[in-house]
Amino acid sequence: MDTKKIAKQLAKDAKEKGICKEWHDDLKRLDNKRKMIDMYIRGIDFCLSNEFPSNDYIRDNFKGHMEDQGVFLDDRIDLTNFRRCVALGKTSGNVLVTDYGVCEVFAKHQSKLIINAKGHAFVEIDMFDDSNVTVIASDSARVHVNKYGGHLTTTENGCSRIKTTVKNKKTY
Repeated sequence: MDTKKIAKQLAKDAKEKGICKEWHDDLKRLDNKRKMIDMYIRGIDFCLSNEFPSNDYIRDNFKGHMEDQGVFLDDRIDLTNFRRCVALGKTSGNVLVTDYGVCEVFAKHQSKLIINAKGHAFVEIDMFDDSNVTVIASDSARVHVNKYGGHLTTTENGCSRIKTTVKNKKTY
């Protein structure tokens, strides 16, 4: 599908989901997929809360264009020191953050991730739905998990710290 048509369709669907006028206007003016993915990431709370766009829409229009920006759908991943990981669908794999690295992780749907934080790394994780996340922290690494759903397993080694905040609600 042509990128202008994708932007218009996304704007129409987002408006139905309650997006604000400013973001709606910005979205319908986008002219390339990279900018659309950037906007998805900036508005990740709206997108994840509203299942927007749907995994089918993402699969049909963005697969092959989003992975270098840290967005994955039904993929097998092995990431080292990525700034971000948005794991959708049945994405599974490993996220390693070392040294003074900082990483945001969003685990949604049936994603299964092993997140290993070492050195002085800092990792912020939001997990939802039926995701399965294993966090291993060592050295002086710090990890914070916002748990909206899913299954979490943690292991702390050395002087590392893992803090979990159970949100007692489905999403943001």
